[in-house]
Parts: sequence; C-alpha cells; structure tokens
Amino acid sequence: MPRPRGIARVGVGRLAMHALRREFLDGPETPDLVLIHSTARPAGSPGTVLSRSSIVVPATSEPGKREVRLFFPSPPGGGALRVRYAFSIVSSGAERFSDPYETLLPGPETGDDAVLIGEEGGGNLPPAPGRGTFRILLPLREGEPAEGNARFGFGAMRKKPSESLCRAALPLDGKTPPVIEVPEALSVLKERPMPFFLYHATEGGVGLVADKINSARITWRDEEGDVVCARMLWSCGSWDAPNLTPLEVKRFSGDGSPSGYPFAEDREAFLRGRESSLDRFPLPRTHEGYLFGPAGSVAEYCFLLLRRRPDGTVAAEWRNHDGGNWTIRL
Repeated sequence: MPRPRGIARVGVGRLAMHALRREFLDGPETPDLVLIHSTARPAGSPGTVLSRSSIVVPATSEPGKREVRLFFPSPPGGGALRVRYAFSIVSSGAERFSDPYETLLPGPETGDDAVLIGEEGGGNLPPAPGRGTFRILLPLREGEPAEGNARFGFGAMRKKPSESLCRAALPLDGKTPPVIEVPEALSVLKERPMPFFLYHATEGGVGLVADKINSARITWRDEEGDVVCARMLWSCGSWDAPNLTPLEVKRFSGDGSPSGYPFAEDREAFLRGRESSLDRFPLPRTHEGYLFGPAGSVAEYCFLLLRRRPDGTVAAEWRNHDGGNWTIRL
C-alpha cells in the first residue's frame, strides 16, 4: 500500500488543536474508498486515548492522489501528541488495511507537516460524551471573502449569538472553503443529537453568520442476518467533506461496536465476537445512525456493509438507491 506523505501550514493561538495533513497515492488500482484510522495519545501517557477516528480520504483534482487533514486535541497541560494511524482501502469486494504508522506532533518526523489551529478564550464546547464529530465545508455566504482568516465556533440554541463564540481560526485559501469538524452534539445537550448553532465570521465579511445544525436518523434493515457491520457514507452539500458513520443495531447490547472494528488487533476475532452478540437479536435487525448538516441543506448517503458469506469470508458491499444515492433535506 502506498506510503503517505504530509503537507502543511502553521498558525498559532493561545489554545490550539493539532492538525496533520496526509496524502495517499492510489497505485495501479483505483479503490472505491480510502479511509484513515487514527488514535492520538499524550506522548507521556500511552494509556490515555484523547481521540480516535475513522476519516474518509477524499480524492483531489490530481488523478490518483487523495488528501485529508486530521484534527487532534492538544494534550491537557500541553506537551507532545503521539499519533498512530493506518489506512484501509475498499476495493473488489473487500476492505484491506495497511501496516500502522506513528508520528509525534510536533516532532522531527512531521517538521512543517503539522498545523496549529489557534483558539481564543476557553476553547470550543466539546462534543457530548459518547458522541463524535462530522465534517462539512465551512458554509460561507455570498459576499464573504475567499481569502484571509475565518473564525468559527458553536453555541446551544439558548446561547446568545456573539462573535466571542467563534474561537477557532482557519485561513482561507482563495479556492475551496476549509473543511471543519463539527460536534454531533454539544456537551451541554445531554448526549443527544439536538439542534445547535454553528457560528462563523470572516475578515471583511458580512458579520456573524449562524447555521442551525440539524440531524436525521437513517436506518438500514438487515433481513437475512448476515450483516456484521453497517456503515453509512454521506456528505452534506459537497463530497469534498465526506463522512463514514458506523450504524448500530437498535437496542444493541453486546461486544463489538462497529466503530471499533478498524482498531481491533485481531479483526476476524472482533467480527466473530460481534456476530455472537448479534445472534441474540431477532430478525429483521435495524441498523441506525445519524447524519448532520445546516438546516435546509441536502445530505446524500449510501451504505457500506460487511457481510458474512456462506464460505465464512467477509465481503464489503455497497448498497445504493437504484444506482444512485439517497438524499434527505435537513
């Protein structure tokens, strides 16, 4: 599998989150999908996991090249961050994984590959416990500049709108709006995907802009019982910021959440354990998850399933809507 390369920019703030840009070269066979699975820990506390994510590596305008920026929280109290990551590709009915890589942020191996996204004030509200983040392009408005700096942040619906909520800073490159990560739910919202606001402001722009973030519950119905893991590939407004959401069986209680599959030391043993847990649930089984986006926007989605074949092997299969994708207005 091709070795990744890094590219970077640097910015500084009183508080900061780390970012790392990675490249992937397709090689002779163009994959259906490329994912990067990363875990971040404080360099001095290998047993503490600060973040874990599976992110789609989207294609660029250059044929055969994919690129993504990963976002990581700074360790409490500062210090370096140790990041471990691996790629997986979905192609020819299977998902295959690369060997893992490790790097230190900041560190000699990354050099100028690292980015610090500065934050002012107390930092943005963290995601609710047990919830993750999703990716969208910063929703710029007509009349906002394509260059300069943009600030963004989040607020509960009862929070008074203010530019002080726009704590994180990103540069605009004059071309495509930057990809940002948005919490699925804010920590003040009791873990549920309830509406909240994404705020942003640009230098010389139109002032404070508010986007209400809505969600939609999406399901996949497994009639035969051979789906071991179900995931939803989706985007809101642009496939420049795709997302892959693990779907869990409704009322599931057992071993092996789909989000843990890429990080298992023995993935086959992980799937067997999950199948054993799923056997306790009658057919048909409903796999469910959420997608998110600004109110009024249109999200597009399809499904990537891991199914157990009769011969005991596992197949990666796509499920689309009559050859296209499903859409939903949020």
